[in-house]
Amino acid sequence: MHVTAEDLIGAWKLERWEITYPASGRVTRPFGEDATGMILYAPDGYMSAVLAESDRGSFSTPVVPRAPDAEKARAFDGYMHYAGRYFVVQGDVHHEVEFALNMDLIGTTQIRETELDGDRLVLSAEEPLEGGEMRRHRLQWIRAARAGGLPG
Repeated sequence: MHVTAEDLIGAWKLERWEITYPASGRVTRPFGEDATGMILYAPDGYMSAVLAESDRGSFSTPVVPRAPDAEKARAFDGYMHYAGRYFVVQGDVHHEVEFALNMDLIGTTQIRETELDGDRLVLSAEEPLEGGEMRRHRLQWIRAARAGGLPG
C-alpha cells in the first residue's frame, strides 16, 4: 500500500539519521547518535524539515552577525533546514524546495522513498557522490505526539 499525502500530515520527530555507503558498507550518523530534528507536513501541501546536532553550543554574543566567523560556520555545519511544497507520487514524497539553509537546494525537488508503519515513518534516498559512488540516506521519524512532543 502506497503512502498518501494525508498519511504524512502532522509533526514528526527524528529518531535516527544514518547514511550507508554501499560500496564499503560504512555507516555514518551525520549529526551524531543523538541528532535531533522535526519534519512538518501541513494539510495545505507545505512542508518544513530541520535536522541538527543536539548540542550546537551558543554564540559568544547576542548579536549573531557580530559573532566570530568560526562560530557561524559551526552553527551552519551542525544544522540543516529546507521548506516548500510537497506532494506524493506512487508512494514517494516529493519536496519542492523553496527555502533552504543550503542555497544549492533551492529550486530542486528532493524525492524520498517512504515507509509508514503506524506512527513511524522512514524517508530514504540515494545520493550520487563524486567519482560515481552512491550513498543512501535513511531517516526514521516518529509522530511527535507519540514521542512526547517537540524536541527540547
